Amino acid sequence: MNQRSPSSPIHQPPEPNIPGARHRTLWMLLFFVALLGFFWWLPRRNPSASPAAALPLTDSPSNHPSNPRTGGPSGSTSRFGQATGLQPARKIDDEIARILRGETITNVYTLSSNTTMVAVGQFPPFFRKFGTEEFETLAKAACEKEFKADPIAAEYLEILEEHPAARDSGMIYSGVYVMYISSEDVHGRRYDQGQILLNTQRKLDEAQEISDPELRAEELRSIRWFADRKIAMERLKQQAGIDRTRRLLEYLYGDLPKAVFQRLLSIEPARYPDALPNP
Repeated sequence: MNQRSPSSPIHQPPEPNIPGARHRTLWMLLFFVALLGFFWWLPRRNPSASPAAALPLTDSPSNHPSNPRTGGPSGSTSRFGQATGLQPARKIDDEIARILRGETITNVYTLSSNTTMVAVGQFPPFFRKFGTEEFETLAKAACEKEFKADPIAAEYLEILEEHPAARDSGMIYSGVYVMYISSEDVHGRRYDQGQILLNTQRKLDEAQEISDPELRAEELRSIRWFADRKIAMERLKQQAGIDRTRRLLEYLYGDLPKAVFQRLLSIEPARYPDALPNP
């Protein structure tokens, strides 16, 4: 019986490499390379993304404000044991320094080219604690008590909370208390000016009864001259008090924009807190 010789195996060509799959592999490789390059580049492009960015710069004095009581870096811890970070540099002039020491302060007012007047006064003794946690605690208790009776005064707190330097200082109620005192002084000066005007008008009416024209004119001039001097003096004292308040707030917060201070000055509380206890 004839046997058929086995047929040679059929030759099958290898499967072709599909172009689409090769391209997808190449694109995936390029994507991962680009992703790695992006994460390498990001910390250099945006320093805040780097852990080292949280460290203060050592070559910039403004990043290491001094604490006026210690002379060193003013990083501190709150009374709750939490770090409060670096405090702003406190601005201390001679008058603020004297207030903090409980000494008298002197102001010289120029009423005219050849007339000056000197006023000497003293802040309450408890201001020797100004800028401390003890003062802040007492001020907070006093202010919160008044907020309940006079909601308008709570705007002091709202305005200062909008200002980062005040909000992060841990001394926000100290600033509110200072504004209370400043407002009370301004209203007192305005009242005194009103009383001067009323008394002046009464004296002018009485002077009009003088029969001698020359004496009457001389008396009227004298009354007006003294009244003008008194009102000018009260206005100078009022402005000096406002300037002092601004510098006290700058001592607390290091920075106080003019617009923020003007908003604080516009508030007129109906009541004022009690004086803090003397140290």
